[in-house]
Amino acid sequence: MVNYLLRMMSSWAIICSVWYLPPMNREEGEDAVQFGNRVKAATAAQGGAVDLLWDGGLKREKVKERHFQRGAAEALQHSSCGR
Repeated sequence: MVNYLLRMMSSWAIICSVWYLPPMNREEGEDAVQFGNRVKAATAAQGGAVDLLWDGGLKREKVKERHFQRGAAEALQHSSCGR
């Protein structure tokens, strides 16, 4: 992990893929949370990631073990669906 961080931080360029999604607007009767989840789902689909329900609280506090296990089970279920 430390080697990766050193290589990444000392590299003059980080190569990544960038996708530009079409602009999205809130639909009639859609609240901010629903809109955010819809945008998150579109972003995850475009990037090939799994769309899990996380609220961003991971930035503020330690993840409870039961939440981590549930999230891992959901990710495992989503990743095995395509096989």
